[in-house]
Amino acid sequence: MIPDRPDFDPSRRAWIALSLGTLGLGAFGGRGSAADAGEDARVAKLGEQAKKAGIGPFAASRTDHFLGVGDAPEGFRKEALGVCEALGKVFVKHLGDRGFRVDFPADRMMVVVLKDSISYGALVGETPGKDVGGHFDLDADRLVVFDFRPDQPPGTGAERINTFTLVHETTHLLAYNTGLLALDRDPGKCVAEGVAAYFEMWRKTANVPVGRINRPRLEAIRAASRSGAEWIEISRLLTEDALFDDPATAQLAYGQAWLLMYHLLTASRSQWPDVVKWFDAMRARAGDRVATLEKHLGPVAKLDEKLRRLGRELVRG
Repeated sequence: MIPDRPDFDPSRRAWIALSLGTLGLGAFGGRGSAADAGEDARVAKLGEQAKKAGIGPFAASRTDHFLGVGDAPEGFRKEALGVCEALGKVFVKHLGDRGFRVDFPADRMMVVVLKDSISYGALVGETPGKDVGGHFDLDADRLVVFDFRPDQPPGTGAERINTFTLVHETTHLLAYNTGLLALDRDPGKCVAEGVAAYFEMWRKTANVPVGRINRPRLEAIRAASRSGAEWIEISRLLTEDALFDDPATAQLAYGQAWLLMYHLLTASRSQWPDVVKWFDAMRARAGDRVATLEKHLGPVAKLDEKLRRLGRELVRG
């Protein structure tokens, strides 16, 4: 989940839902393959979970690489999957251009798309906070999002929250399913959230390439500097995941995690092979996070000083 969200205007086209047994699941065209049969089972299982939670009916849609399931209107679900699909292509190409061996998985990635916070709370078992629009469930390996708009008065930017949440959390789903990170190897929040923050300002409808400055995250660094907050050393950022949950440090932690990825992924091409090796090492085994970084990127203190300088330069504009 993300603690703040820096344009989502889905059409709500009517559609005809065909029944799938007593679960109320919408039928959808498939390829008649074993993979599709497996997906049908996943959809049915989730439908049973929804039924027990008192929500539904659930319907489902497919794109090339994503399986969307939920009680959100078809138009919203299809638009959300369209964003996921477009972001996925950008994600794979952007990282592939930097030498990462990433690709779409053989099975479609699951996105649970719910109509509002009530459905979300019923399915996940807790009421979402006022700034929570969804999350990536690492254990279940699926993205769960809901339409933020029904719960918000006009003019509160709910459409932007929908899109910001969807892009940020879809990046998590992609990172763990395309070969960048491993589901059974925890890289720490600095890496996972840094990658998500690096991609989170991408928009399907805007011609803005990935890798530009993330103004909201940079503003968090600027605000911390003005308030006299202490810079978080990279060694702590890598190892103390609680920094991303503590309201006193979360904004700066997310900002610095973005800055780390911005530095590594927009640096000279000569540095990219070492960055790729660092990610490969994190994916291959769980170990000392600082030692793993230093093995491939050099002394963490030197990297920390580079980030401090870069942060000061970007803040000054």
